[in-house]
Amino acid sequence: MNENNARNCRFCGNPLMSPMKKKSSFTPLKIISLILIACVVAIGAGLIYVIYFDNSPVEIMELNANGANVLSNTELAGNIPNSNISQNICAYTSNCTPVYKIGTGEAPVTVISAGVHGDQLVPSVAAMKLINYLDGRKINGTVYVIPFTSPKAISQNTKLTDGVNLNTVADKSGTASNDVVKLALSSNATAVGDFHETEIGKNPGKTTIMCSQVPTYGSFQLAEDMSMLSLDTTMTYYVAGVAYDGAVEDVLNLNGTASVTPLVVVSSHGRVHSSAVDESYDQMLALLLVNHNLNPDDGYMKLANADIDGFNF
Repeated sequence: MNENNARNCRFCGNPLMSPMKKKSSFTPLKIISLILIACVVAIGAGLIYVIYFDNSPVEIMELNANGANVLSNTELAGNIPNSNISQNICAYTSNCTPVYKIGTGEAPVTVISAGVHGDQLVPSVAAMKLINYLDGRKINGTVYVIPFTSPKAISQNTKLTDGVNLNTVADKSGTASNDVVKLALSSNATAVGDFHETEIGKNPGKTTIMCSQVPTYGSFQLAEDMSMLSLDTTMTYYVAGVAYDGAVEDVLNLNGTASVTPLVVVSSHGRVHSSAVDESYDQMLALLLVNHNLNPDDGYMKLANADIDGFNF
């Protein structure tokens, strides 16, 4: 009712009826709804920040100047994840041996190598799959991944590099495998995995994680912890450097850096077996989990496409 048209009391002069007040459009239900919407928006913004902005720094380093175009190996090229980071790393191989580094150098530090034997393509493909998972993520500590330890041997799809078995000369300066050892030592790595494959009927001829107890008991502990996740067997040698003199794992364990050699079984070398790639990839994730670079409760783990039997992601 308009205030000018209100009727007044003939005794006191006050209006008989008060003007109608406009009702507020913010009812309690609307207020609660607005609060909930604001919370959803805030959570969404937080997730966007985590996914797109809160990530660890990435660098592609040079392990050494030994290079060859690994994509000339068509079996390998046809199985590497198709992405910008894959293309960048493969492009580096023409001039050097690239190392993918994620993190600022702080502990815990993990080094993962593959391709010590050039005809063992499965671990190299798994390492590239791992790089594609890690790229753009936030991790704990630092991870170095060397997917192609010997680009020349990989490009030729041969086990040996210029006639040399790199897994027997990791203690010899100037070899690619020794460069892996030097990187692990200089970066103060707390866990190293040199990933391989093994043919059926050969030694060891089964999917397993090799380790030793003396002088670095941490090697045995790494293998045991990884096997709890991957449900792989372990193969333990009491003293490092006896059965496999000059191997990357053994040289590092003799130098006090906990290292393991995870292997996956394949029917033949020189081919990419997809199921074996998945197994090798899961072994790599297991190593990063036990060295605390990855958090099993992190939602990112559900994006890893992992099938680590010991965890229910």
